[in-house]
Amino acid sequence: MDESDDRPLGDEESRARQVARLFHEHNAALLRFLRLRVKSDQEARDIAQETYLRMLQIDAQDAIVFMRAYLFKIANNLANDRLRKVQVRACCHSDPMFDMGMDELGPDRHVAARQELTIIQQALDELPPGVRTAFLLRRIDGLSTVEIGRHLGMTERSAHNYVVKAMVHCRKRLDEAEF
Repeated sequence: MDESDDRPLGDEESRARQVARLFHEHNAALLRFLRLRVKSDQEARDIAQETYLRMLQIDAQDAIVFMRAYLFKIANNLANDRLRKVQVRACCHSDPMFDMGMDELGPDRHVAARQELTIIQQALDELPPGVRTAFLLRRIDGLSTVEIGRHLGMTERSAHNYVVKAMVHCRKRLDEAEF
């Protein structure tokens, strides 16, 4: 690490030049750091790109004393966000309750399915209207979270969070039920 890594920002450097300097001096180290965190070269590159974009968007760069440390902090936060998203997807998408395909139902499975449907309906009724609507738009209408966000006037991330919240709530109610 050279002495320029810990120097405060100067007014003489433009934002783009500062970020370009960070890229040239630290990109290889940043990519190594991210590869260790997310275990994927492509994910590491995507996160690094988003990190540099965020660095370009900082309004008050003069408030940031050490740009290199801030660069790695942003990258670490983005990596954590990606890892959490992967965990949520793995949890919810591997749950057979949310599998869109249906097996042939025998009489006993038919009764159990009706009971589960009743519990899910009750669980959905307990949810706030927006969360319930987002879930139904996703699971019944097959809309993407981008489309749900547009439809409900919210961000894609909020729409995704609403769908996950509904799925988790329904799963919890099914787990609590005694069959």
